Amino acid sequence: MTRPDPLRDELRELADTVAPTDLYERSLARSRRIGRREAAIGTTAAVVALALLGSGLWQLPQSGPPPAAPVAGAPPVPSASASAASRVADTAAEQSRPVQGGPSSRPRPRPPGTTTSPRSTAIGDLAGHVFYADPADDGRLVRLSPGDDQPETVLSQPYATVGVSPDGARLAYVADGNLMVADTRGGDPRQAYQGTTSAAQAPAWSPDGARLLIDAAEPGVLEVATGALTPLPDGLDGQQFRWSGDGSTLVYATAGCGLEVAGANAQSGTPVPKSDDSDGRAACRPVSVDATGDLVTVQLSAATADPTAATDAAAAPADAVLDTVTGDIVDLPVSGKVIGAVFGPDGNLLVRSVKDGKRRLSLFAPDFTLLLRAREPAALKGLDLVAYTR
Repeated sequence: MTRPDPLRDELRELADTVAPTDLYERSLARSRRIGRREAAIGTTAAVVALALLGSGLWQLPQSGPPPAAPVAGAPPVPSASASAASRVADTAAEQSRPVQGGPSSRPRPRPPGTTTSPRSTAIGDLAGHVFYADPADDGRLVRLSPGDDQPETVLSQPYATVGVSPDGARLAYVADGNLMVADTRGGDPRQAYQGTTSAAQAPAWSPDGARLLIDAAEPGVLEVATGALTPLPDGLDGQQFRWSGDGSTLVYATAGCGLEVAGANAQSGTPVPKSDDSDGRAACRPVSVDATGDLVTVQLSAATADPTAATDAAAAPADAVLDTVTGDIVDLPVSGKVIGAVFGPDGNLLVRSVKDGKRRLSLFAPDFTLLLRAREPAALKGLDLVAYTR
């Protein structure tokens, strides 16, 4: 039997007391080390994230499969940020495109809010020929030529309707159901076609001056040199057809004072949108068309359901310009009342206006630059503006 050892017993009791305390202290120290390590890792991650944000290299995680390895010779695959930028650019481009609905979607100039000074104020500087009809004498047509301030009579034969060629050298008019062609320099007129009506279609020259759009048994295109007539497609159901200056577009009136546009070889037309901009009025008759078919001069009259309203004033001058794409009336930069407006074959616009009894002619380039504004000769008072040619 072993004798009791007081010293060993005291050491054992001391060990039993110290061991749990030591384990507890070591566990607590380990926990503190782990906490400090995690705090350090979190701080480092935050710093790295801020640095990436500041440098622009940070991106949101992408969903889907990883990108494939590039193939030799293939175009590079755009990154997600490049694709997003492309979509934004495409959206902006789409929103900036002109509204469709007419024969042309190219951007069209608009008159400025205030006009600049004209390049000339002398009527003698007006390029091209201006034609006027005498409403009191249905057989008189006069011409104002460049460099002149007095008109000359170029037609004195009775006629129902008349059309002037783009170069101003020939006239086509309807008299007693016959289509006649005359030279503005004089000479006897010749019969170009027999059996022509006039109320629904004034003779309209093609831009090249070789054809006339007339109304015989039905609207058709007449070869002036041969007399051959080609009817228009059945889908072009209208009257008062007019060619654009470049020959690409036809603009014409429909029943009920509507307008339609069609390509020169189209089988049907596209209606010009209705617009509240007409102030309750309707465009019953196209008079002249710009170079591309985007704009047309019209005679505005009271809106009516009577389809004959378009022909009641078949010889009345145009008093407004209409946008064939939007249907809006263009705000012309002239003072006073517009009493005539015609496009020339090259797209220039001649506007006749009156204010305080004074009549003026304003000539605008296709971009609405004011080329000339001058007093109209007194001898033209009481006449109607018909055409502006080369």
